[in-house]
Amino acid sequence: MSNAFIRSFIAIDEQLASAAGKKEMTEINKDSDTKQSPLMQILKQEQSGEGSAEELSLDAKGCTANVVLLEGDTIYCANAGDSRAVICNNGVAENLSEDHKPEDKIEKDRIYKAGSVVTDGRVDGNLNLSRSIGDLKHKQVPNLTPAE
Repeated sequence: MSNAFIRSFIAIDEQLASAAGKKEMTEINKDSDTKQSPLMQILKQEQSGEGSAEELSLDAKGCTANVVLLEGDTIYCANAGDSRAVICNNGVAENLSEDHKPEDKIEKDRIYKAGSVVTDGRVDGNLNLSRSIGDLKHKQVPNLTPAE
């Protein structure tokens, strides 16, 4: 089951990277009411600053994900990023997922192998998480698998 989650996350990235995916995201951005999004308000205010066009580009946008599937008594959970899934077990919160943070040894090793760096807890001084859906500008190294 975990491979199905991984394949799904990778397929979403592939769709976002495709011409059709970029066209769809451009249309969604055109139709969205940015007045309702505090993040977009901040980004648009900074648009006059240097480098802002890159920050607003599709390749610079991403998100975290948590997916939980219940099958009988079995719980499957997958995550990308630093959003955590928990379950309440007799009044006690138990983690179902672990955050993907750049300073964790496994994540840091993977980041450096991919040619990036961790600065002040951020990938390339930008992302404060080490895995995500989207953020395609950080996934441009040839000959590396999506997991790498």
